[in-house]
Amino acid sequence: MSKLRLDAVTVTKAFTAVLLLVALVSVVGLVSEQTVGGLLEGVTILYLVGVLFVGVFRDIMRTLRWRVAFFSGIVLWSVTNYVFAGRDQFSLLMGVAGLIMLVMLGYQSLQADE
Repeated sequence: MSKLRLDAVTVTKAFTAVLLLVALVSVVGLVSEQTVGGLLEGVTILYLVGVLFVGVFRDIMRTLRWRVAFFSGIVLWSVTNYVFAGRDQFSLLMGVAGLIMLVMLGYQSLQADE
């Protein structure tokens, strides 16, 4: 009798796949509103979850290019969510955190080049 072995990689990939499905359902709801804000927010959600999905399944989350793409997606999502979905403080906080991470990545990249 074989044991079911769940390691961290398998659980992470399964969670990411479920997250992608939830995001797709959410985007369908946003786009069905037929507003510019819903469309922009849906596109940014798809971009952010798509980057996460590719990063997890291709195991490239430690690369500089992936991190820049992911944190840029966080900033884009937070701006569209803040402008079109109610101006909540969480969106603003996530945007600031994403910008801080982008600045830190840029600083680390400059230090590595020297």
